[in-house]
This record gives sequence, C-alpha cells and structure tokens, in this order.
Amino acid sequence: MNTSAVVVIPLITTDLRDFEKKSLEQCFRVLRKWPIVFIAPEGLDPAPVLAMAEADAEVIYFARTDFSSIASYNRLLTSQRFYRKFTAYEYMLLYQLDAYVFEDRLEEWCRKGFDYIGAPAFHVEGYECLQAAESDRYRSALDTNRLVYNGGLSLRKIKAMLRLLNVHNTIYPSWKGNEDMLFSLASTRLIPFKPLIKLPDWRTALDFAFEKSPAASYKLNGNRLPFGCHAWQRYDPGFWETFMGQHPHAR
Repeated sequence: MNTSAVVVIPLITTDLRDFEKKSLEQCFRVLRKWPIVFIAPEGLDPAPVLAMAEADAEVIYFARTDFSSIASYNRLLTSQRFYRKFTAYEYMLLYQLDAYVFEDRLEEWCRKGFDYIGAPAFHVEGYECLQAAESDRYRSALDTNRLVYNGGLSLRKIKAMLRLLNVHNTIYPSWKGNEDMLFSLASTRLIPFKPLIKLPDWRTALDFAFEKSPAASYKLNGNRLPFGCHAWQRYDPGFWETFMGQHPHAR
C-alpha cells in the first residue's frame, strides 16, 4: 500500500448532483493508484456512490453531528481526532466533490514538503481583470496580500496538522471559523503557531489549484493548468469546460 498520501472525499449524501458526479469520476480516473477514503456520517449507506467508483475505496464514519452544519464540519477538520484516523499516511489530499484534478501530480506536490496548500483566494481589487493579471505591478501587489488557501482541494501533512492543533487546542478551546483560515491565515498571524506550519507563496499555490477568476489565475500561472481546481462549477464554468473537454483524462 502506498502510504505517502491518501485521497479523502467528504460524502454527506449519495444523491449527487451532476457536477459532483463529474468530480468524483475524475478523481477515480486520475488518482486511482492512491488509497481513496470517503468520510461519511454514521448511518449513510455509500453503496450507490461506491458503485460509481472505478477503483477500490474505504469508508470511515464519523458522528452524524460532525456533518450537520458547516460549523460542525469545520470543527471536525480542526480536531486532532480527525487527523488521527489517517496517521498511517504522510499526506492527505482533501477532495471535496466540487474539486477536479487534471493529471496525477500528487507525488510531485508531496515531495515539495509543504504542510498545507490549497487554491489561493485573492481578495485584491481587479483580480478578475486579465490585463491586471499580466501586470508585474499587480503581481507585486499580490505579494503583500494575506491569503487563505481554500480547503476544498487541499494537501495536508498529517503530522503537521496534529502538531499545530495540539498547540492550538492547548491555548484555545476550539476554532470557530472556517477550517482553512486556521491553517493558512491565523497560523501565520499568531506567533506561537508560525513556526509550526510551512506554507507556499501564492505563485506556488496557484500551480496547485485555482478557484475564483480562473482565467486570470491561468494568466498568472503562465498560461498553464494547475494540478486541480475548486468550485469549478461556480466560478466561470465555461472556462473550465474548455479544458475538461480537451484534457486526455476527461470524458
């Protein structure tokens, strides 16, 4: 068994929408050589989804309350009990069913040694403008921007997550925000946590995944596709459909 990484797919319902089916099918097609694990609420019968799979998959159950709201899901993903389920692996690729990967570059990204990486969320005026994305001055402005690396398609080093959460939970009773903000933003602002997590710069993260404004992201990434993308059905799906139709791994 390959223990360097595991692909973890949250599954809250088996009544998948069309874009979720497309995301799932691409995951099994491209990442089929890796261990794949669904996380699901107790009592959910995953049989209809497992029947779609083109590779073997395991299911790990958590309490139904862990999936009852966005807040409870965030608490689960900022808990040590969650990551302890995956200590047999070095890395976890969290793959929500609004993600999509273009080719298997997972081993390449594991070798880079980051503790956490996801699609950078740029909150800079004019980011969606292609002319701005081509400007060196604009790229320099992004260097000073504090970024959240979205957790929907994200690579996490298991030991680093446990180390950070051990310190965080000793100081604070819980994290109340979005889980990706703890790993990518709060941990870089709070001095006790800063040495505990290694993050990429935005240029590197952009080659891992795009989210908002994919056309501008494509320009910023040197007109290259990333490893994958998140929320592709929400942000300029027409842009993505062009590549999904042309890419050899897509149907």
